[in-house]
This record gives sequence, C-alpha cells and structure tokens, in this order.
Amino acid sequence: MHPGDSCASLHRCTVKRWFEPLVQLETNDMVSKRLSKDGFYGWTNLAVLFFFNVALMPMLMAFSFFLPFWVKEFGWSRGLASGASTLSIILSGVGAPLVAIFIMKRGTKLAMVLGNIMSIAGLVLLAFQSQIWHLYVGVGVLLGLGTSLGGMLASMTLINNWFIMKRTVALSVSMASMGFSGVIINPSMMALIGSVGWRNTYLLLAGFALIFCVILPGLLLINKPEDIGQVPDGPGTTKQDKAKPDGSAPKHLYRTPVDFTAREALRTRTLWLLVAYGALGFLVALGVGTHIIAFQFDIGISAVTAGMVGGVFSAVMGISQLGIGFLGLRFNMYSLAVFSMALALVGFSFLMFAHSLPLVLAYSIVFGISQGITSVAMGNIFPDFFGRTEFAKIMGYTMPFNTFISSLGAPIAGYIRDRTGSYIPAFQLFFGLMVIAFFCLLLAKPPKHPSLQTK
Repeated sequence: MHPGDSCASLHRCTVKRWFEPLVQLETNDMVSKRLSKDGFYGWTNLAVLFFFNVALMPMLMAFSFFLPFWVKEFGWSRGLASGASTLSIILSGVGAPLVAIFIMKRGTKLAMVLGNIMSIAGLVLLAFQSQIWHLYVGVGVLLGLGTSLGGMLASMTLINNWFIMKRTVALSVSMASMGFSGVIINPSMMALIGSVGWRNTYLLLAGFALIFCVILPGLLLINKPEDIGQVPDGPGTTKQDKAKPDGSAPKHLYRTPVDFTAREALRTRTLWLLVAYGALGFLVALGVGTHIIAFQFDIGISAVTAGMVGGVFSAVMGISQLGIGFLGLRFNMYSLAVFSMALALVGFSFLMFAHSLPLVLAYSIVFGISQGITSVAMGNIFPDFFGRTEFAKIMGYTMPFNTFISSLGAPIAGYIRDRTGSYIPAFQLFFGLMVIAFFCLLLAKPPKHPSLQTK
C-alpha cells in the first residue's frame, strides 16, 4: 500500500469518528458514503460554512450597533472611535499575504480555528472595555487579525477547493447565510443591548462564535477533496456539466483555460482594475455600514426601528445572494456584477436625500439587493478570470491595497459628521467614488494568459 493511501485512510477514519456523534440523523452507511472515494463531502463542508457565516456576520457588523452607545457612555467622538474599525481593516489587509501563504501550506480549517479563537478574545476584551485603547486592541488588533486569518479568505478558498462548475451555487449559499443571519441578528442585537446591555451582548456573541466558528469547523471541515480521495463537484459531475466537447466552459460562462500564477495575475491590468473597483466599493459599504445606525438616530429613527431596517437590508441581500448563484449557472458573472453596480448607484441615491424612514427603507432594499449580487459575483470573477490554483495567493497579495483604501470609509464619514453635523456630505462623496468604481469595472475585461498570447 502506498503511504499516501494509509494517511488518507487514517484521516477518513478520524473524521468519521468526529462526525458520527454530531450528526445523529445520518446512518453509519451515509456517513461512510460521504467520506468514501465515490462520495462527495463538499455539501457537508458547505453546511458547516453556512452556520459559520451566520456566526461570523455579527463579528463583522457589530461595530455599527455598538458605536452610538460608546459615544454616549464614554464621550468618544465618532471619528476617534471609528479609527478602531479602520485599524482592524488595515491590519486584516496587511496580514493577508501571510494569511494566504498559511492557508496554502496548512489548510483552511486550521486558519479558521486559530483566527476565530483570536476574534473571540477580542469580543471578550470589548465586553470589559473602559478606555479607548481597549477598543483599538479589541476591534483593531484582535478582531482585525482574527477575521483576516479565519474569515472570508479561508472560507472562499475552501469553496474554490471543493467546487468548480457548481461554485456559483455553493458560494451563493455560503454568502446568503450572512445576509439571512442579519434578518434575526440585526433586530436581536438592538433588543439584546436594550435588555442585557452592550457588555453582556458581547459575551453572548463570543459564546455563539465559539460554537459555530471554532468547534464546528474544527470537528467537521476537510480542506480539499483530494485529502480524502474525492474530486471537486463530486464524482461524475465534472464531465456531466461540461458544455463543450473539449471541456471548456460555454462562452457566456467564461473561465480562463489556463490558471494564472499569482505573479502572472499581478502583472495584468484587469486585476488592478478589479482591485480598485472592489476597494472603492468596500470603502463605501464599510463607511456607510459603520455609521448607518448613528445616521438613523440623527434623523429621529428609534433603535428598534433601525434594527428592523437593518434586518430588511440583510434579508434582501440574502435573497439576492441565493438567487444570483443559480442565475450564475446561465449568465456571465461579470455582466451580473455590472448590473449590480448600476443598481447600487440607484439605491445609494436614496440615502443622499433621506430625512425620514421611507427613503432609508428604499435605500436598504435596493442597495441591499445590489450588495448581495456583488458579493457573489466578485467571489466568482476572480477564479473565473485567474483560475483556482493560486486563488488564495492572488486574493491575499491584493488585499493590502483593497483593505487600506476601504478602511478610510468609516473615519471619513465620522470626521465629516463631526465637522458638519450631518452625514449627507459624506454620502455625496461616497456616491462619486461609486461612479469611479463603476467605470473601473467596465474597463476590466478577462485577461489572456501569457502562454496563449502568441497563439
């Protein structure tokens, strides 16, 4: 027997021993089938990622809910407090290249477990904070580095490892969980803060994250199908899903015929146009997302209603994320991304003139739909344009640029609000940046691999 076969067999036995007690509805034969060479464990991984993202979402979005209460209790300015969010984003970007290398060498599961242990430590620190440096360490350092190591890059790499032809559906299900979680979590967060206080709410978030972001992934995730002798998309599905005799994707579902290395991708104009598009889009999303609750307080919307509006935003985002995955099987993801950016401009225009609940609600619905489409489309465009072989490296090496630019959104909005007494000038600035991002996306066309340029 080949040594690799015995290692794979040992790994299958170990995973089976962990998996069986936790999934009581499945028989021993069903579990063995999922772990066998003829089975497909990708859907089990996807189920784990669904609940992982439900728990990850509050860690990513909680800052905006707690910000008004910190300002009131400690007297911190919005701009100063928002700097912690900026530090978090910067550190997550600076650490991304090392995170990518770690994921390539040690796997996504270990990255998710270690990263989220760090994030939970940050949540606990925030529950007991009393000085501004506690906020910067908890949010800026621990949550920033923790979510960088154990967050979206790791989960998207896992999906790209397990799915190729069905990646649009898998990614949409994984991302939709983040949107749907907000339907319950957004109003629940405000209700919890009102009933048990913001400190105890942080402790509850830490417990939630421990279960679904550390324990469950640590027990159930498997990094690659090759680790247990399986293939991406499952046995037989790759050939079945090929639309051309040569196995290439149909023209309207473009996929690069040759995977790019990270070095080759970094030399393309397309990559940097996509980075600029993503960075400016995230700048706006993070800038508004950090201050949207405080903005609603400014125009007289109550905390409970603001939480409900956030729930509406998350609901429509989740629905659009789920739907776009299935549309992506028939329509070009790049075209869908262009459509979502146009829709985002329409939705954001409502916010620039919002002085009451109806326009804020209109913004939440239209902009939420666009953000759902964008999140899934961008998650597919990079592997479609550059391949899956070095996906983690390509994303990791570009994230410092992306996150540094996007990190400016929250402090810019906070600074403008402190100086002018209104968020509207900041929103007008953000709209202009979105227009620039739209043109960057329009100019980003599929790159041709160097090996094919002479053919």
